[in-house]
Amino acid sequence: MIKFFRRIRQNLLSEGKTGKYFKYAIGEILLVVIGILIALQVNNWNESQKKRHLKNQYKTSLKIDLVKDTLQLKERINQNQKILESFLETADEFGEETFNSSDEVVSKLIEVTFTNYRTLNTYNSNTFNLLISGGHINLLDKELQEALMELNRLQLHELKISSVIREDYTLFVSNFRIKHPPLNLPNESLLRVLQQDIDTKHLPKDLFTLFERTGYGIYRYVELSEDVLKQTNLVLKLLEDSDE
Repeated sequence: MIKFFRRIRQNLLSEGKTGKYFKYAIGEILLVVIGILIALQVNNWNESQKKRHLKNQYKTSLKIDLVKDTLQLKERINQNQKILESFLETADEFGEETFNSSDEVVSKLIEVTFTNYRTLNTYNSNTFNLLISGGHINLLDKELQEALMELNRLQLHELKISSVIREDYTLFVSNFRIKHPPLNLPNESLLRVLQQDIDTKHLPKDLFTLFERTGYGIYRYVELSEDVLKQTNLVLKLLEDSDE
């Protein structure tokens, strides 16, 4: 093709048709420019399609991650709210000033305080981390970006606070069990515990402190997890709206 155009130029020059040569040269330049512009448009279109495809992949992965988080949060919040209700009922029944070493009081506190509960969340943040590390967060709409960043902040805040409360609780329980070793087994006969030659003078007070710390830990977990759940639902809604 190049040889063909070159031959035309040479023929025009050899025949002394300079005017036609310049017109032809200008036309050839225009064709080249148009070709370059078309190539650029095609390339831009391809890049746009790649970004669009990548954006949709991220959005799909985000939905999967967030739906999993939603299911986990709803289940654990519901479980811990029920446990928290038991704590509140027990708190209404007993006041610290009336505590003594009676089997009834101690048994009730142990039953509620040593109930199994889980206040540790595991968030599915792989897609979000890839968005950040890959520098692809800008593929998403500005509102969705801000909502995701806020969700990540709430998740990290919940994990940090829950971890601190958990560590404090674990330390206190460890010291409590050292001070009151017979209570290592919650279902152990309380009468036998109280009849043993141990110091039970501070048992009700220590139990109440443990009761308070446990209840507070559950309360804060539920409160912070509800904030995360609310923001998670907001992000999911923005993802759904952006598909329309």
